[in-house]
Amino acid sequence: MVLIGLSHTVHSMTKTRFHWTSWHTGLTILTVASATVYLWALELSSRSEYYASIAYSMSMSWSNFFFGALDPAGTGSLDKIPGSYWVPAAFVKVFGFSTWSIEAPNAIATVVAVVLIAIATKRLAGPTAGLIAGAAFAATPIVAAVARSNQPQSFFLLTLALAFFSAVNAIQKKSLGHLVLTGVWIGLAFQTYMLEAWAVWPALIVAYLLVDKKLILKLRDLAIAGATSLAVSLSWIFIVSLVPASARPYVGGTYSNSAWEMVFGYNGLGRFSATGSATGAYRSFTPPFSGSPSVLRLFNEQLAGQIAWLIPTAILGIVLLFLLKFSKPVIWLLTVWFATFALMFSVVAGMHQFYTSALAVPMAAIVGVAFAEARKQNKAWMQLSLIGLTVTVAIAISLTYSSYLPWLPWVQLVVGILAAVAVIVADEMTLTRTWWVALLAGASMLLTPIAWTIDTVNHTNSINPMAGNGSAMGGGMGGSMGGPGGMQGGPGQMPGRQMPNLNGQGQMPGGQGQQGQGQMGQGGGMPGMGGASSALISYLQANRGTASYLVATFGAMSSASFITATGESVLPIGGFDGSDPYPSLDAFKKLVSDGKLRFVLSGGQGGLGGGMGGPGGMQGGPGQQTGTANASANNSSTISAWVTSACTLVTDSSVSSNNLYDCSATK
Repeated sequence: MVLIGLSHTVHSMTKTRFHWTSWHTGLTILTVASATVYLWALELSSRSEYYASIAYSMSMSWSNFFFGALDPAGTGSLDKIPGSYWVPAAFVKVFGFSTWSIEAPNAIATVVAVVLIAIATKRLAGPTAGLIAGAAFAATPIVAAVARSNQPQSFFLLTLALAFFSAVNAIQKKSLGHLVLTGVWIGLAFQTYMLEAWAVWPALIVAYLLVDKKLILKLRDLAIAGATSLAVSLSWIFIVSLVPASARPYVGGTYSNSAWEMVFGYNGLGRFSATGSATGAYRSFTPPFSGSPSVLRLFNEQLAGQIAWLIPTAILGIVLLFLLKFSKPVIWLLTVWFATFALMFSVVAGMHQFYTSALAVPMAAIVGVAFAEARKQNKAWMQLSLIGLTVTVAIAISLTYSSYLPWLPWVQLVVGILAAVAVIVADEMTLTRTWWVALLAGASMLLTPIAWTIDTVNHTNSINPMAGNGSAMGGGMGGSMGGPGGMQGGPGQMPGRQMPNLNGQGQMPGGQGQQGQGQMGQGGGMPGMGGASSALISYLQANRGTASYLVATFGAMSSASFITATGESVLPIGGFDGSDPYPSLDAFKKLVSDGKLRFVLSGGQGGLGGGMGGPGGMQGGPGQQTGTANASANNSSTISAWVTSACTLVTDSSVSSNNLYDCSATK
């Protein structure tokens, strides 16, 4: 992918004698700095045990790899298209399972995205634009936070960066080939984050229609590129639909075992409504981590410190680019791209903070191009306005989180003043060598988010990645879990709390995942997402006999810690949160009667007994999964009731507190 991104640069170098310039120095420094922040002590970072178990399970067979299996046996699948986990699964296969092997791919993908954005923006407005854009993207705090996690976002950012690179070529060269390639990258972005990827198309269509080319040819090009993009986007869904249900995992997040429902229902329309569909055709899932939808949502307490630093500057930059009479296709590409993503994140019913990291791609490019073009046309007032607005917003946001890096606003103010003075002096003295002015200006605009980005190393959290000290960020949940109005945790708290150190101990869930040490199931906090203690695992392994499954749990969040600790098959009843209608009660009884399953962890520390927001599970609150009550919604509770009535509660002193049931006597 790096070679694709650098292909134009390499081709240009072959035509003329290569000269090392300040651009190459700057790009090298930017790349090394980004890699250092994203990869530093990554092996000691926290991880999402749920997503870790998926990468581990996917690495165990080609079928698991393609379908995105939740468990080693391939019983059910991830509730997303698994594109973001194909590379991490490959890393696990090659390097073995560890926190590093599942998180390093995200970090590396983000570094490549930084380089691609810098190079693409350089093509638009020169080296200054490229370096500022690359630095702005790299220094966006939520980008760094998710890069240091195993959440499925970083490969989406990489494919967006690739789409941006190709889109720039398509517009500048009026090229069908580059436009089709852009469509391919959007299609691959769809494989990583589904419908969100298509939000790039409005910008691409508007921009390409403005290039200097016959209308009929532009329409032809867009039709071909669009059809290609659609085919690439839907390829996985079509293949899954053609495979018999008995030959693949159950499609997660669905009532009907349908990839179409999973993508366009649960992960599409279901994200815009907290109450699900009126017909019960699909569930909704609206994570409660970003406040309520509104025009100013991106500036609320949960999101401002993550993404809002350059939003006002980007809006001003768009205005200035129109005043500067910059290339219309480019202006509209960046404007519509930025506006579409900003609108989408403002109106969606619920989301994690890290969803907004996608906004950093067009935002960074706008800021870089606007400042560089203002310098190129000697518009000192424009440069000063960009610097002044950015510094003002940075100070305002910093003061919102006054307990976090309290010295930073004052340093930001001093650097901003110095940058403004430098621009004025350079303009009045008509200096010819002013690279230092651009450097100081860039530093003044990015100083505060850079500080937040560097500090992500000290506040690791892969459950709900966010930059800054979580306890000072509005809790990350719109009401701190473990804080006022939130859920109390023990050591190892839920998203939105500052992690005490980098050793992974006490984090939720599992930090390093060593036999479940530090699991929440053992230390208070949210039930049903841990519980894989070494004593419990030892008991299960010693007493399972010839059973295929080590244990069954209600929900994949409960099974994850067992999978990562042992690599063995664990049956995740009901998928992600226990709400998927598999296995049926009859199929479950058959597993027991055939001797494939002996132990079931029901409720308490090990299971939700029906799923979050499902029967017997945790009720209420924004972010719960919803849908019209039907037979499939009651599946987990039916199995749970059968287990508690037909199986025997294990009373062995080493595991008696785990609500572990032995179903061997029911055969």
